[in-house]
Amino acid sequence: LIFFTTFWSHIIDNYTFYDFFKNFSSSKTLLNFMPQFLYSIIDAESITYSKIALSLFSSFNGNIKLDSHTKRIYRFLHNPHYNIHSIFDSVIYDVLSRFKLAHDDNNFHISFDHMFDKTNFTVFMLTLRIGKQGIPIYFEVFNGSNNGYHGDAFKMLNIKKGILYCHNLIKNFFPSANIIFLADRWFGNIFPLMKYINSLGDTFVFRCKQNLKVFYQKYPEKHKIWLPIIKLPHLVHASKLYTDLEFTRNKYVYNLAYCKSKDHKEAWLLITNGDPKLAKARYGYRFGSIEFVFKSQKTNGFYLEESSIKSLHAFRNLYSMLCIIQLYLTCLGTDISKNSKSYKNIGFTITRRNKKTNNIYRVISRFRAGLTLFKMAINCPRRFRLPITFTLYDS
Repeated sequence: LIFFTTFWSHIIDNYTFYDFFKNFSSSKTLLNFMPQFLYSIIDAESITYSKIALSLFSSFNGNIKLDSHTKRIYRFLHNPHYNIHSIFDSVIYDVLSRFKLAHDDNNFHISFDHMFDKTNFTVFMLTLRIGKQGIPIYFEVFNGSNNGYHGDAFKMLNIKKGILYCHNLIKNFFPSANIIFLADRWFGNIFPLMKYINSLGDTFVFRCKQNLKVFYQKYPEKHKIWLPIIKLPHLVHASKLYTDLEFTRNKYVYNLAYCKSKDHKEAWLLITNGDPKLAKARYGYRFGSIEFVFKSQKTNGFYLEESSIKSLHAFRNLYSMLCIIQLYLTCLGTDISKNSKSYKNIGFTITRRNKKTNNIYRVISRFRAGLTLFKMAINCPRRFRLPITFTLYDS
């Protein structure tokens, strides 16, 4: 532990993971090992026991056998008294309490979807859009299809629980926030869920399935008929907007944006309780938000699909660690954007200037920028500053 602390202070100035996590209430043993575990996962860029243990082995200079590190990781994740999910919730609360919006519209775009870890587990995730990507702010892990409980992740009770949690979390710090929930086609015909979001005073934009029917008056001289939304009149390469359409036999009244593009064969059919003019732009934020989070947890980051964990409790603990890491690296990436001059002395930039238009554009995501800088710090022979404050900027 002494060696590890010395090594860590070599790459990070004054403030460490130890200092940050000691502010949270949990087991002292858990909080003592978490910083080492977090560091080793980032260093290994993997969630497999053997690779994390190898990183720990290198950090301790071989004073402890490799097998001992592997066993310690196993015991740490499987300990029934350790609840890392609650620490993740506390970190999110702390981050949002210091978060400041960079725009005046007070819009908070929250995407939600399911992610599968092979057939073992199903994750229901909600992410908050930050720039062109997202951060995890809520998740719950359920047993997968092989265990017969696959459906729990899709139960309305659990989905509403996550939505209400995020609604209360955002409103607690930003009472005037305009919360906009985004979801893919699996949710596009769940009107009780839309009604629930509407009752919270929030906005939703869901992509619909093409066979969803509306009660529509196609010709002025004729009465309304039931029509699949894919057959509604639309434009070839532009959006057609509809207001106050009646959906299904229950006649839920919402708006629709029928979006066509020459670059996509399939149309976007977007149902919303908000302004249909904004539906396409809002729904577009979903891809950089939640899809990016899932990709960073897998092939673009830590290869979650390689996990061989069978215990739901252990997987939840590991997934909580991964979300904390993802949040930290994104915070580090936003710090690079906010304080770019502080990092120029090490030759690290995340933007380029277009010589023709003179416009500045980003060439590396916040998450990838944070990961790259962290790895540079590990391999750098001299000390330079890496903030461990989990400060998030919406820039």
